[in-house]
Amino acid sequence: MSPGVELQPLNKSRNVEAAETEETAPEDKRNLVFLIICLHGIGVLMPWNMLITISYDYFESYKMLANSTINLETGAVTGDPTVYSSNFQSFQTIASQVPNLLLNLLNIFIVVKGGLTGRITVGLSIVAVCVITTMAFIYVETQTWLTSFFVLTIATIIILNGANGVYQNSIFGLASELPFKYTNAVIIGNNLCGTFVTLLSMSTKAVTRNILDRAFAYFSIALITLVFCFISFLVLQKQRFYQFYSNRAERQRAKHEESAENQGKLATYIATFKEAFPMLINVFLVFFVTLSIFPGVMMYVKDEKKGGTYDFPLPQNYFMDVTTFLQFNVFAFIGSIVAGRKQWPCPNKLWIPVYLRLLYIPFFAFCNYLPETRTWPVFFESTWLFVIVAASMSFGSGYFSGLAMMYTSKSVDPSRAQVAGMMAGFFLISGIVSGLIFTMVIKAFVTA
Repeated sequence: MSPGVELQPLNKSRNVEAAETEETAPEDKRNLVFLIICLHGIGVLMPWNMLITISYDYFESYKMLANSTINLETGAVTGDPTVYSSNFQSFQTIASQVPNLLLNLLNIFIVVKGGLTGRITVGLSIVAVCVITTMAFIYVETQTWLTSFFVLTIATIIILNGANGVYQNSIFGLASELPFKYTNAVIIGNNLCGTFVTLLSMSTKAVTRNILDRAFAYFSIALITLVFCFISFLVLQKQRFYQFYSNRAERQRAKHEESAENQGKLATYIATFKEAFPMLINVFLVFFVTLSIFPGVMMYVKDEKKGGTYDFPLPQNYFMDVTTFLQFNVFAFIGSIVAGRKQWPCPNKLWIPVYLRLLYIPFFAFCNYLPETRTWPVFFESTWLFVIVAASMSFGSGYFSGLAMMYTSKSVDPSRAQVAGMMAGFFLISGIVSGLIFTMVIKAFVTA
């Protein structure tokens, strides 16, 4: 089949959309709707990014220790390790990703009258309550009830990520009903959130060593962001631009309701899945490769060789912050911005660069990763090579994830764009979870 024929469904869909909206669609004045969707892209990740950024210093190295004390002036912490502190990162990963994945999946099939408004509102509210609950215990002595505090913390993480899974999935579904670039607005917000959190982490380290004050600042900012998201969602629903596309999507779904009932809802989901499957695989692979490498591998790539000394131009205590977290988030943000302006390659060729990104995995594994414990030789010793390739991987993560998410909702009939967008959200989370798990495979391989 020729490229022109392969692209016909997508192009036809976009041409019909352009014909229907060219004269009748209201203007998105001052890009307000676009900016609101970007804000929700930030809000989707802000609470969780804040929690995982502070979790090592706050939970693992202070709250979960037995007999822990903290010097409020120097920030020095003393205490005895416990089973909770030693395994907190593992508990946290399981408690976050499993409910996120399951709720993301269920959210696709649960039909709620009136669209996604209720789910977004409830999801936002539950996440906010979880953040407030976490903040309430920052300055509270928890040593006398450590086991109960651990259970409460894990329960909060489970509820937060379950609600966040519904929230994130619903935002992608909502954005998929709007024109092409609005799905990418969520990705832009995601990457902007990561950049902001990284800069916040570096600046708070420079300002104070008190982990309690840092934790309170982190969660306060997360809560303020959620409040703005809630307010902005009320504003969004009053925008004529949003109302036009939302009502049009509702009419298209109603038009197909009778045929969907005749076919059965399951048949409709299967048909949507089949049409969107190539793009869904692209979404999965982009995030799988990214999360296999970032941050679990990149943060353990060192400048100093085994038994050697550090001589990279950056201060050593900021090497990981800059070369891993700041670099990734900045370049991914730039990539997602470019994706909104330039879409290349075309949908039926997107799989080529997406599959080629799999080569990043062996490259980073054979950089100076875990130099003290690795058993395999280091093939790529240059730190500058690591930095340059990491920049290209990060840019591609933002760029190709933006393209894949935008292409997905436009690869199906407009009446099923919302379902396709939500499926893309599920495959995004699936790629993240699979990538995080595969990081452990890479570590086991390199150190075996």
